[in-house]
Amino acid sequence: MSKNYKVVEEISKSGHKIVKINDYYLHSKYDPIKEAKRFAEKHFKKNFLHILFGIGAGYFAKELSEKLTEDEFLIIVDPFEKIINFQFENIENYNRTILIIGEKKELFSQMLERFVGIFGKRICFITSPNYNHIAIDYYHDLLKIVKDCIYMEVVNINTINYFSRDWERNFTLNLFYAFNDIPFKELKNFYEEPVVVASGGPSLTKQIPLLKSIRNHIVLISSGSTINTLLSHHIEPDFVVTIDGGINNYKHFEDLNLKNTQMIYSLSNHHKIREHFNSRSVVFNTNKEVEKYVQKLINKDVDTILGGASVATYALSIAEKITTGAIALIGQDLAYTDNKSHAENNKNFKVIDEEAIKKRGMFYTKGYFEDQVLTDYPFLLMKNNFEHLLKTFKNPERIYNCTEGGIKIEGYQQISFQQFCEKFVDRNKIPVSFNKKFCLEKTRDDWEKFLKLVREEINKHENVERLVKDAISLLKRNKSRSNFSTKILKELDKVDEKLKKYFKDGFMSIIAQPIIIKIYHNNLPKENESEKETYQRVYKRSLNLYSELLHAAAESKSNFQFLKEKIEKKIKVFNNEG
Repeated sequence: MSKNYKVVEEISKSGHKIVKINDYYLHSKYDPIKEAKRFAEKHFKKNFLHILFGIGAGYFAKELSEKLTEDEFLIIVDPFEKIINFQFENIENYNRTILIIGEKKELFSQMLERFVGIFGKRICFITSPNYNHIAIDYYHDLLKIVKDCIYMEVVNINTINYFSRDWERNFTLNLFYAFNDIPFKELKNFYEEPVVVASGGPSLTKQIPLLKSIRNHIVLISSGSTINTLLSHHIEPDFVVTIDGGINNYKHFEDLNLKNTQMIYSLSNHHKIREHFNSRSVVFNTNKEVEKYVQKLINKDVDTILGGASVATYALSIAEKITTGAIALIGQDLAYTDNKSHAENNKNFKVIDEEAIKKRGMFYTKGYFEDQVLTDYPFLLMKNNFEHLLKTFKNPERIYNCTEGGIKIEGYQQISFQQFCEKFVDRNKIPVSFNKKFCLEKTRDDWEKFLKLVREEINKHENVERLVKDAISLLKRNKSRSNFSTKILKELDKVDEKLKKYFKDGFMSIIAQPIIIKIYHNNLPKENESEKETYQRVYKRSLNLYSELLHAAAESKSNFQFLKEKIEKKIKVFNNEG
């Protein structure tokens, strides 16, 4: 922020201190206290995160903070250091309020991302009087950060909701393969040669000739469906990473006939891909919350790997862990380079026209060559994921973005793919293939123990079904339309206490949490809610919660029953062989 601004303090007609920056007053010259009270009444929103641009003499912040309950929060951003210096002591005494200097936009962005996970789209951006005129560039920068953050959270939530049922089914059925597959930790630091991570952006096409020429001297990882483009050019990767649980991802793999490629898959991956692969593979986990549960159920440590909204982020994390050498990203456009959706020969390849640009809400942003490139919010979310991921690596200097096109991913070293090959690829050296045979396979006794644990899990699901049915029955027996009877509440408390133990352990503990959070956010209290309205809201919330838990338990139980049948068939094979 420019230091060329003049801060002047004056006294209002009511005797309170007011502040003027250059020729702009930040408060009423007559009564700033009354003004601040009206301001807070107008802008405060229950259950919202409030962002106040501009603190001035602190009156607006004080009135807003006094309205905050445990359901709201206030972030104040001010670009003027001279003003902020007078306010830190006051802000420390405010309820659920933090103050950020405007120059620390990255800190604001990081803070906002954390709060968006709590508040979702419930964000209220408030501008103190005249701040949008005095600091117009900062004003627009903050608006863009907030807008982008909300849009990306919407994309993230929509993706999670869309795949939630698929995730549960795929996770459960992939346990069958994971039980006998190879945990990712066996691959850690296996190589010292350079790794190339190929993604399916339009810029991949121009890198194919060079990739072909050095193919035998590097470790090549394909990000998901990119494998189709590579195979069309007769390039078979060492590894293909796949995480997507959707049926469309399975279609990318159903016709593949791979000779040497080994699959690295997450437990969220479409279970039929692993079934189709018909070879022991390398398994990892994408959800830290299920790590202990998986270890207990399949008696194996399955590493949790950090990633993001795209398979390419996980492919990069994997590359960083399997080699001590240099790593190159190619085809990582995250943009519609040359108005193309993907590299040629990708099954999803499309030419982007004006209708598609409008439909997906595409926009231009800074590109790899400091130019302007066409992108959208899903790609922007992936860009942010890559930038955050880089900060988690011990030696980020080993990683190079050699895409030579697409969006600018901040923090990554940029060199041409040709330069990367000249600097790091030794054409006299061929990496050793990863040998899966040294990893022992599970015995018949191991499978019997696994079957026992799965049967116990099914039993837990049945107990949850019974308890939530009891809870629904109790709710419907409550005759009053304005309050709960004491007897019903006591009975519901008993049911909830029994349910708690199932929500602390087992798979129901994993699938219940997002349901509880969703139901809570969809049934928030209103301003000045009456006793009857509170009862109706709590009743509706409770009924919806138990109903969704019942549906989830039944669906999850069905998945585990299918898993049980697959294990039983496996044991029969052992019996027949014996």
